[in-house]
Amino acid sequence: MGESIKGLVKAAHYMYSSGLVSGSAGNISMRLSRDEIAITPTGVPLSLVTEENVAIVGMDGSRLIGGNPSSEVYLHLGIYKIRKDIKGIVHTHSPYATAFAFSDKKLKGFEGFNGDFIDEVAYYKPGSLELARECVKKIEKGKVLILKDHGIVCCGSDLQEAVQLAEFIEESAKIQFLAYILNKI
Repeated sequence: MGESIKGLVKAAHYMYSSGLVSGSAGNISMRLSRDEIAITPTGVPLSLVTEENVAIVGMDGSRLIGGNPSSEVYLHLGIYKIRKDIKGIVHTHSPYATAFAFSDKKLKGFEGFNGDFIDEVAYYKPGSLELARECVKKIEKGKVLILKDHGIVCCGSDLQEAVQLAEFIEESAKIQFLAYILNKI
């Protein structure tokens, strides 16, 4: 398990340094076993995540060891419960993708990524059970959720895929944003 936690810490630091998250916004998790996940701690910037403060949580939401889990823990757990193929989840507030979440524009699939696998979730209070329930309803087939007026959630077969997908979505959003601006000029 130690190597897995090291990978989560490394991914957290990478996401922070690459600008996918800022401050204490955003969270990431990975499935450790059928009964446990590791998730970043609440209120801790991803740049300051350590092996010691990562929370290990049971599938019922109980903290087993480590820090207090992210306020979005039930969103992560809900997805893991219904999608056995998902082993890593990242929730970001990356600037361009989040701008789409706050706008009336739809983020489209791009360069081989099937847009049908991007779904949108109506606004619910961050960290709420309502938000978690809506995300679970919308993630049946896809891997990306745009959280209205909030951010994005990307899921992968492992944590690396989830992080790469978040990068890809951010880059796609940036390109679509710039194309939209250029087409207006």
